[in-house]
Amino acid sequence: MKTFKKMMMALAILLTAGAAYSAAASSHVPGKDDVINTYLNAVVHGKLAGVEDVIDDDAQFNLIRGNSVNRLNKGQILAALQSSANIDTDCQCTKTVVQDSDEISTMKVEMKYADFTRVDVITAQHAGNGWKITKADTSFK
Repeated sequence: MKTFKKMMMALAILLTAGAAYSAAASSHVPGKDDVINTYLNAVVHGKLAGVEDVIDDDAQFNLIRGNSVNRLNKGQILAALQSSANIDTDCQCTKTVVQDSDEISTMKVEMKYADFTRVDVITAQHAGNGWKITKADTSFK
C-alpha cells in the first residue's frame, strides 16, 4: 500500500509539473523583434515556422512595381510565401528602424540581390495578444 501511495504521489507531481510547463510554454507572447524576424525568415530564408501567427488577420501587403500597386491580404501573402518555402535567397539584408514606440514599430529592410534591391517597409503593432505585422510595403530598385 505504501508503494502504491508513493507511485500515486509521484504521478501527481509529474502531471502537475507537466501542466505547469505546458502553460508556460504556450503563453509566450512574441515581441516586435520576434515578429519582424519571423517574417523576414520566411521572406529571405523560406522558413515558414510561426509566420502565420505573426501576421495580423487584417494585414495589408502592397507590392509596388513602377506605377502598379498589387494589394495582397494575409491569405495571399501566405500562399506566396508557401511557394518559396525552404528556398534560401542569396541576398544581403540591412534593417533600419523608421519608427519605434510601445504601440507601433516600423522597420525598413533592404534586401540586396545581385541584380536588384528589394525594399520592404514593415509595420508591426502591439495588440492585446502581442505584436503582429499589420502592413508591409514592398518596392524594387
